[in-house]
Amino acid sequence: MKKNGKKVTIVISLFLIIIVFICYYIFNIYETIIETEPKNLFADSRSVVNISINAVNALGFKVPFRKIFGSFEITEGKDLVDIVKEDDKNGSLSLRAKNRTGKVVIYVKSKYSFLPSLVEINIYPNTA
Repeated sequence: MKKNGKKVTIVISLFLIIIVFICYYIFNIYETIIETEPKNLFADSRSVVNISINAVNALGFKVPFRKIFGSFEITEGKDLVDIVKEDDKNGSLSLRAKNRTGKVVIYVKSKYSFLPSLVEINIYPNTA
């Protein structure tokens, strides 16, 4: 009878260890990464860049079932782009280039980052 009690205790202990591992290493946010796709734009009024804030867990993967609130502030080159879509609740921004070249600077602030991050996007002339 005592052997069955020890087996149950071991199984419950292993189950609790696995639950704690999952909570702390998979569902906790350890870092935020700002992704820019593509890195540069062309001055053709059709080029679109997507900027997104992604949460990363301790294992280096995207955190499942978590959304990152983020705010975006264009500090330089505001007249070079149009905002296509801004979604603060999901931490994403889409910009379309106008017909002018230059550099756009965006400050990205996230709930889970200590300091705002700086994103620079160059707009190159559309040459063939």
